[in-house]
Order: sequence, then C-alpha cells, then structure tokens
Amino acid sequence: MTESEQSVIEVKNLIKCFGDLTVLDGVNVTIPRGKITVIMGGSGCGKTTLLRHLVALHQPTSGEILVDGQNIVGLREKDLNEVRRKYGMLFQGSALFNSMPVGENVAVPLKEHTDLSPEIIRIIVRVKLELVGLTGFEDFMPYQISGGMKKRVALARAIALDPKIVFYDEPGAGLDPITASMIDRLILDLSKKLNITSVVVSHEMKSAFRIADKIIILHKGKVLQIGTADEIKNSKDSYVQQFIHGESEGVIPFKQTSEAYLKGLLST
Repeated sequence: MTESEQSVIEVKNLIKCFGDLTVLDGVNVTIPRGKITVIMGGSGCGKTTLLRHLVALHQPTSGEILVDGQNIVGLREKDLNEVRRKYGMLFQGSALFNSMPVGENVAVPLKEHTDLSPEIIRIIVRVKLELVGLTGFEDFMPYQISGGMKKRVALARAIALDPKIVFYDEPGAGLDPITASMIDRLILDLSKKLNITSVVVSHEMKSAFRIADKIIILHKGKVLQIGTADEIKNSKDSYVQQFIHGESEGVIPFKQTSEAYLKGLLST
C-alpha cells in the first residue's frame, strides 16, 4: 500500500502569505489514517496556520490539501461543509457555551447537523460523556466543573457526530501536568477505540512523546523534520534538540516586529 493510500490527508507544496510575510513555505506532509499525528514548533512557526488550512478556515496562497483524495482548496462553502462533517475539533479554550449545561453543549452538533429525535440525541450525549469519563454530568454547568473536565466535555462534543478525523489545538493548554497527562491518555484511548485519525497541534514535547505515532516539526514556515517519537528524540538537527530541551535559539530583533510580522503572528 502506498503512502497516499494510507493517508487521510495530503498537503502538497502549501504556501500561505500574509502581505509580505510567508507563514507557510512549501509545506508537504501526509496525515496517516487511524494514527495520531502531532504538529509541533515554536511560536510563530506556522503550526496553527497549518491547522486552520486543514480544517478549511484558511485558503492557501498556493498548493493543495487532499482529504480522502479530494482537493478542498477552492471548494464552495457548501462543499467545504460536507468535508467538515468528517471532522471533530477540540479548541484550545474548550469553547463551551457557558449558558448551557454540559449535556446541551455536547448536543449542539447533533441538533445542528442531524434530524435525530431529542430522545436519541440524549442517548448519544450520554454515550459520548461516558467515553470521556463524565457519566452523569449532563446537567452540570461549565462553571461548576474543572478545566480538565471542560476539556473532556469539549472532546465529547468533538466526537458527537462520529468524525473520521479529530483536530486538537493545544489540548493541554492551561492544565496542570497531571490533568494534561490524563487528556493525553484519553486521546490515545479514543483514537484506538473509535479508530479515529487524530491531528494534534502542540508545543509540549512530553505530550507528543506520549501520544504520537508521527511528529511533524515546523520551523519558520517549513517542515524541518518528520518522524516517530524515537526518531525525533535522536535527531541530529540542532534546532530540534533545542526545541526538545527548551533551549533558547536567540532573541528576535525588535525591528522584526513590523506590521507584516505582527499580522503573521496573529494568524499562527
């Protein structure tokens, strides 16, 4: 079986420019089906911009993004929405509706994208909450639960429509190390139980080494290295080793904070 046949997403020569700033510079990556891929890199490297392209929130300056063999670049919004139905998304801040109890938060995609009866939706919500270890929390309000529990509610919502691919934007952000480790184990468990393809954007090396089948490291808008956790740990690249060990590469000159540079940072 070729790499193309094993992949659910292929990114080909992806370029994204904001004004004079090139944020993604000829990115070529594949996302293997049924595996966990972690996209990493320092602040401003382009990892979040890449994620936004994968979920079709950005259109590239040039290049292709193939999802199950279909190029999604330039698709009409109606067609993009059909592609997005294959997706689940865990946002960095959980993005729960504070005015809704937990159960209603999880039910939102089911109500918006299906014609299921309220009773069937309630059953699905209970099943999804059980999968993330929150049985019986349907009537709790978001302010009544911890940050880690909010992440789990958001994950239950992300898998509500049985997506083929789940995208995670910094899933451990704002969590203590123990809770972040718990979220990692949950990502591993759900990926295996539900045969989901997982794409995780993160800067946490410990998390990546715990969960990743494949790690993609970006640097200055380019793919610097791709490999397994062991291959990345043993990389001979000096920047990769600096990133792993948290060592400084040097101070960014203040003059670089031009209008184009700032616009790029806001988009990454």
